[in-house]
Amino acid sequence: MSRFISDEAALRVALASRSLPDIELISLLGLLVQHLGEPLTEDKLAGLSPKAFRLMISSLSNTPTRKDVNEALAILMDSEVVSVDAPEIIDVPPLPSPKLTVAVTSNQGEMVNGHYGSCLRVLVYEVNASTHQLVDIRQVASHLSGEARAEHMLTLLKGCQMLFTLSIGGPAAARVTRANIHPVKKSVPEEAAVAMQSLSSVIAGNPPPWIAKLLGVATPMTLSAVEA
Repeated sequence: MSRFISDEAALRVALASRSLPDIELISLLGLLVQHLGEPLTEDKLAGLSPKAFRLMISSLSNTPTRKDVNEALAILMDSEVVSVDAPEIIDVPPLPSPKLTVAVTSNQGEMVNGHYGSCLRVLVYEVNASTHQLVDIRQVASHLSGEARAEHMLTLLKGCQMLFTLSIGGPAAARVTRANIHPVKKSVPEEAAVAMQSLSSVIAGNPPPWIAKLLGVATPMTLSAVEA
């Protein structure tokens, strides 16, 4: 692959394709090479015209939303994209209850940056009033699609009470909700630590009834006394 595309460019194209689940990676790569020339490099991607990129995507599919296209373009042009590797789990004892088990759709490190329908993996966190910790990493079987993938994703969410994701379609959100998992959509990619710290603060304060119910607390109450 290095003959016609650099490793850095290949990484960006692979990540960008995750934001465009209805477009095959090979099709996206072919159009980029055709438009920008060989070898395809990160410098060429950084100079990609937004208008030209939108025309490319529209020639392949009319399904992606403007948000998806903009996100894919941002990834292609982002000099900070360095790895799609999964984070490492440190062996730590379980957090004391009350706590929540939270799933995060992710493509890179400890980030909430994956779409439910196309993410690379699911990160699982424990969160209580004092802290949070990563306890599991569940890889998504990327070869699955349609109903098989939908069932597979629910299997990966087993044991979780909440789901943080960059986006999720209506039918998928309904499935998740029926499985007694509360989906939370983030408007932009975010570090998982930031999302979990925010949730921890909600738990420590005066959580709304639905979070109190997930925690197994009969009524909203202050939980700041819970120790990490």
